[in-house]
Amino acid sequence: MVDFFTGLQPLEADETDPGPMLERVRELDRSEVIDRVLIGYSSTWPHNHATAPFALAASEKFSPIVAHRPGVMPPVAAARYFATLDVLARGRLAINVVVGGSDKDLRRESDDLPKAERYRRAVEYLDVVRRTWTATEPFDHHGEYYTAEAVKILTRPVQGEVPIFMGGESDEAVDFGARHADLYMLWGEPFAGTKERIDRVNAAAGRYQREMKFSLSLRLFLGDTDDEAWAKARAVERQIAEASGKFLRSSSTDTSVGRQRALALTDEELHDDCFWTGLTKLLGGFANSQALVGTEERILDTLGRYRDLGVGAFLVSTGAEAAWDPALEGFLARAKKELA
Repeated sequence: MVDFFTGLQPLEADETDPGPMLERVRELDRSEVIDRVLIGYSSTWPHNHATAPFALAASEKFSPIVAHRPGVMPPVAAARYFATLDVLARGRLAINVVVGGSDKDLRRESDDLPKAERYRRAVEYLDVVRRTWTATEPFDHHGEYYTAEAVKILTRPVQGEVPIFMGGESDEAVDFGARHADLYMLWGEPFAGTKERIDRVNAAAGRYQREMKFSLSLRLFLGDTDDEAWAKARAVERQIAEASGKFLRSSSTDTSVGRQRALALTDEELHDDCFWTGLTKLLGGFANSQALVGTEERILDTLGRYRDLGVGAFLVSTGAEAAWDPALEGFLARAKKELA
């Protein structure tokens, strides 16, 4: 069985009316192929702690992956918030824990810890969050970064814990994910790099006697012919190039290993059969810019090869905005059936 995720930035920069956001949410709610929707986090974006519950209240099966930074609220408060939201969502919630690659973006919210130390704090953070969800008796915590006494909550997640998703390429990220992630989110890479990353994370998870699931993020450009698919991809490339910085791109202050690894792929534009890095180069190594370009059969074969490597979910989008397009619905329905 293969799952499909997509992404959503619920409120656009110039929106003061929630109507368009509600239509995007309802469109995804009607989808028969999208299993979860990532609602990202940035210190400049509308706060997803507000938009996610609003979206859940307006939908029936819309299942958000709410990106969350350790450090923006204390761990016990976070455990209580997400447990409450999960109950109100009837168990539809997942959390994408993001430690953050841009020091500039984190400092906007008064977080000035260096990256390696942020991972150490995040381990302690999730230790407390998970214990808060599962403890049967009140407990005290006195750690390096957090102190809490007589911790107890009355509302617990529907399944005992909210699923934790995360990603990252540094040694600290891999160790953090091996300890706490239920699903490891990978940026798109060619087959060899994807296998290398899966093997590395699985080895780390094995040291903690844990098993890992994986997702892979890709933009899809489909056509009835390869030429038609490439025409769509090149049109988006021109749109981004001519837009003078309108579209989301990685900041030059993002020193993450993942960004550097993504940029290294751009020495060649085309990898394997249909893996394209043109947008990755244009957007400075942006996380969701790697793409597959080709016919349904070509892309379906590629997804199947990723599945054989151990990828069980794909976060898919398309276009210049890396957004959901209902035109993908039919292909993904076919992919779900044929990759099952």
